Amino acid sequence: MATLFHLSEILKFAIHKEQESKELYEHLACETKNDELKILFTTLAQEEIQHEKFYAGMMKLADQRLFAPESEEFSGYMQELITTSRTVNKISDFNDLAMVLNYAIAREKDSILFYSGLLNYVPRADREGIYAIIREEVKHAAQLTRIKNELLKNL
Repeated sequence: MATLFHLSEILKFAIHKEQESKELYEHLACETKNDELKILFTTLAQEEIQHEKFYAGMMKLADQRLFAPESEEFSGYMQELITTSRTVNKISDFNDLAMVLNYAIAREKDSILFYSGLLNYVPRADREGIYAIIREEVKHAAQLTRIKNELLKNL
């Protein structure tokens, strides 16, 4: 039998992930000496705040209806995304910028997967907002990848 989720539970998870990402990017902005990266990390943190506000707004409108995905496999997939989601740990070695960027890129990819799955749980009226956030997360991953590739090219 497929796992049932309250939309509010999924939205709480999304808000928590956005808060973690914001804190990560704020921390990275403080740690870096590179002006371009400082601007990028500050911008990413501000965009994560907007994502959090979007989900908080949805949360106010969410009722306690249970949402079941179309298949047990999909239910397992969403549960796995929630259970094994990367959490922000202290990144101790800021001298290894490539490692930090790889970690940030992986978090963005995790977000893209999670929010793509979330589309199956929300009312149709809320989907465009989630598509917009997915597009921003894709943009974040692309920006971070570009910076990482430039960094590696210059080594």
